[in-house]
Amino acid sequence: MTLDEMKDKWKTWLAVSLELKVSQSAVTYWRKRGSIPYPTQLLIQDKTEGLFKAQKQDDIQLTKE
Repeated sequence: MTLDEMKDKWKTWLAVSLELKVSQSAVTYWRKRGSIPYPTQLLIQDKTEGLFKAQKQDDIQLTKE
């Protein structure tokens, strides 16, 4: 899952944080790093009942190593 997919779905970063029940600072962190950490993607996948699929390749921090 990517940040763009989330923004497309919920339109604003505030809505993303509210829908996922995470802090705005968490969303800001994801945006700063350029991706959502894979473990967090797994949680989001569960919270959204599979609407978004966790994919390791979408975590740029993992793919850089």
